[in-house]
Parts: sequence; C-alpha cells; structure tokens
Amino acid sequence: MVLNTKEKQEAVLKKLQKRLTLTVDQAGHAIAIKKRNGNPETHRIQATSFRKIIINMARSLDLTLSRREIESIQLALCDTAEASDNSVNVYLRVAAIENGIELDVGNKEQTRIRLTPSKVKVITKGSETFFYRPSAMQPFVMPSKKGNLDLIYKYLNFDDEQAWLLIVWICYTLSTPRASDTNYPILVLIAEQGAAKSTTCKLIIRSLLDPSQLGIQGFPSNRQDMVLAANHAHILIYDNLRYLSSKWSDTLCIASTGGNDPTRKLYTDGELMNHPFQVPLVLNGIHDFIEEPDLAQRCLRLELNSIAERDRRDEREFTKEFNTDLPKIFKGLLDLTADILKKLPKAKVTHPQRMLGYVRYLAATEKALKMKSGRLQAVYSDILNDAQLDSVLENPLASAVLDMMQARTEWNGTPSELLTEITEDLTSYDLLRRSLPTNPISLSKRLNALKSPLRSQQINIFFTRGKERRISITNLESI
Repeated sequence: MVLNTKEKQEAVLKKLQKRLTLTVDQAGHAIAIKKRNGNPETHRIQATSFRKIIINMARSLDLTLSRREIESIQLALCDTAEASDNSVNVYLRVAAIENGIELDVGNKEQTRIRLTPSKVKVITKGSETFFYRPSAMQPFVMPSKKGNLDLIYKYLNFDDEQAWLLIVWICYTLSTPRASDTNYPILVLIAEQGAAKSTTCKLIIRSLLDPSQLGIQGFPSNRQDMVLAANHAHILIYDNLRYLSSKWSDTLCIASTGGNDPTRKLYTDGELMNHPFQVPLVLNGIHDFIEEPDLAQRCLRLELNSIAERDRRDEREFTKEFNTDLPKIFKGLLDLTADILKKLPKAKVTHPQRMLGYVRYLAATEKALKMKSGRLQAVYSDILNDAQLDSVLENPLASAVLDMMQARTEWNGTPSELLTEITEDLTSYDLLRRSLPTNPISLSKRLNALKSPLRSQQINIFFTRGKERRISITNLESI
C-alpha cells in the first residue's frame, strides 16, 4: 500500500516518539535522547546529524522520505520537545557529576571516562550524563591500562617549568565544564618560525583535549563566527595571530570568563535566543599580539624554544611516534588530573591571581607531585607580571606614568598638573605626545582604566574629589 505524505510522516513520528525522549536543554535547544542499554545518546533535533536517525527509521518501515518531509518531521519533533515540562543539562565533551567529572569519549559506543579523586574509570553503561556531539567531533584515543606522562616531554619544546604550566593547563581544561562560575586562562604560545607551535597545537593539545576535524583555524572575521564555533567544540585553536584590536581583546575576555550572545530565534521576528559564549582558547603567533592589560591578566603566555636545524624531525614520523605513545600519555594525564582533584580541596594558594581556578590547580599539582609549595604558582605569577609590564609599556599614558614614578615615592596633584608633568619635556611634534590625552578629563578617564595594570607594577593610583578632582600616585616598591 502506497502512503501519502501525511501518512508517512505520522508513521515515522509515531515510531520515533516511542524510541526517543523529547525535551529541551539548558539553552532551549530541542533535544532527542535515544534509549539504549548502555549510556544515553543525545541529539539536537534540528542538527543535520539527526536527519540520519529519521532516514534510518523511515527505511526500517520501508519508506522513503523527501527533504521536505524530513524537515516537517524535525519541526514536529521540535514542537513536542518544546512542549515538554522538563529540561535537561546537556554538555559538550566535559560534564560535572557528583564529586568529579565525566568525559565523552566520542565513540559510537557512547563510552565515558569518569574522573573522581584519585580514580579513573571507563564507563560503558550506567551513566546518567547527556552529551551533545557536534558533527566535527572525533573520539579520544582509549587510554591504556597503565599511564606514562613522562613520555610527553620528548614532544614538548618548552623549558621544564613552562612545560608543567602547559600540562596543568591541559588537566584544568580537560576537567573543567563550562559554568557561570568558571573561567579559562587563554593559552598563548609565542615562538619564532619553525619552533613547532602549530604542531604543538594541532597534534598534542588537540589530541589530548578535544579531537576534532576543526584542527587549528585562522582567526575569524566576526564575533558571531567565534560564538558558533564555541558551541561546537570544547576548545578553539587559532593559528598565526599578528594583532588583536581592542574590540577583539574585549571579545576574548568574554570568551575566557563567560557571557552570552543573543540572536534572533529562527523563524521568529522578535524572540531572542541566548547562545552561551564561553570556551577555552589557544592562540599562537610569532609576534607578541597581547597588548590590552585586561586581556593579559587572562592569558597564560608560554614561549617555545628554538629548534636547531640538526634537531628538526620529519612531521610524519613525529606524528606517528606521538600517536603510538598517545594512549599511555593520555592515561598518565587522566591519572594526574584525578590526583589533582583529590588534592584540590586542601591546596594552598600562595600567589593568587585573577584566574584563580587555574592557580588552585597549580597548587594542587604541587601537592600531588610533592613539589615545593608555590613553585609553579610563582612561575605563573611572574609570567603574568611580565605580560602586564609589556602591556603597560605598550600604552603611552601608562608608560609615561611608570617612567615618572621610577624615582619617586609619591605624587599628588590635579589632572591638569599631571598632564603638564608628563608632557612638559615633549615637543608638539613628538609621537608620544600625540598618543597621550589632550585634556584633563580625557586623562582622568584613561588613567582610571589603567589602575589595575599599573597596580600590578606596584604603582597605586587613587582619585579623590573635593572642590576639584585630585590624583594620588604611589610607588609601592619605594615605601
């Protein structure tokens, strides 16, 4: 018997609704959860990948569907899902569970890796965590039974302490789900041409954190492209940056600490949908492209060593050797992360910084590896202070104030007097003068935004207001 369009759609819908649980996730996306004997399988109904489920269901009923019929079924399922009274939390690659986290391996068997304090367990059934899988996602390598993290050192082109900062950053990023109280330090890799920064990104970091067809990419042309990519990958890696505008610096700050990107909901004129915007980022380049002080505070800036011509290796052989060692390296990384989770509650922060979650991981790593307390934290703190100094020196006003206070303990005066103080030795043709504020009001506004980076260099700025506004500047190092 030949069925018409409506009858075909009703037959497929009836079968799907018996096999699937339909609901919405925390962001309002319509979700279908496939019932399995093992771990649950989760799909966004409007995703292209879900079309395969509809097509296969139709084939099981000896039916063939047109594109329009498939789209109608998707819309009908979305309506049912959105009418559901409940919603579920759906995660991308990393999920929080009681007393630990779960990782989505990304294979067809829906395998999970569960990390709890000092324990690593592969879960093939019984998980209650829902994961969304973008089409570009690829599976993790399955960890070996016994790990060996020491094997990673022959593939890392860093000094020892910077190598440890990278390893801990990987552990932190691997085990930290996106949440409103989460922040991710932006990993910035600086190196000369031929120092293996791209290989480090696409082979080592990508394989250990989020295997994906996305690989490493060129920097996007607009924020919406980055937001879209952030909702389809656990990490984003951008290659060969040269310069970041102040607008892009602000955007990266939001990606690091979390925000939202509201856009018009599909098929509506006025309703908005919030797309969460938070993602671990890796940026690399030859030039030091971090200039804004606020962004510098959110970055972990590491420098790769030069590679002598005689020490260069064929990339194909290098990749083959790394992939051979990868199961042991991955297991070693998971074991270290589990040990960090155990030590985390009692870890002692000796060098607090803005990205405190990562600092706590450094403190817990010191405890797990029986290092001297504060050793790795001090290295990270020094890197941040150096980055802050570089960003301060890149800013003409901050640099002028820093120079003015080198031989002083304190300065007090009005904005007009400060403007005179820092420009009196400059001619009207001086390039620095043309970069400085031209009036006291502009100076006050710009200086107020520089209080935090200047404080990192032991220069404290305090504004008071009486009959006239006054500024107090103190060199804390000379007190």
